[in-house]
Amino acid sequence: MPASVLIPRKFQDMVRPFLPYADADELGASDELAALGLDSMGVVQLLAALEEGYDLEFEDDALNQDTFATVGSLWRTVSEALPAGQHADA
Repeated sequence: MPASVLIPRKFQDMVRPFLPYADADELGASDELAALGLDSMGVVQLLAALEEGYDLEFEDDALNQDTFATVGSLWRTVSEALPAGQHADA
């Protein structure tokens, strides 16, 4: 995912509490989640928060190391799991 991809505000607001090393700046698609402090317990909690916040359920094959590598890879997984026609920032 190109670094120029805009990450929706709703998604950033949902992810930020799980990233203790993130500053107040916008999260970029290439920002590494582990470098921002996301750990294995945080992954589980973040996953639950995203499923609840976007009213979706991730497919098991989507839950892998690549998904949680960067802000952009996680956003791509969320956006692909949204029902057709649902706006991600709504």
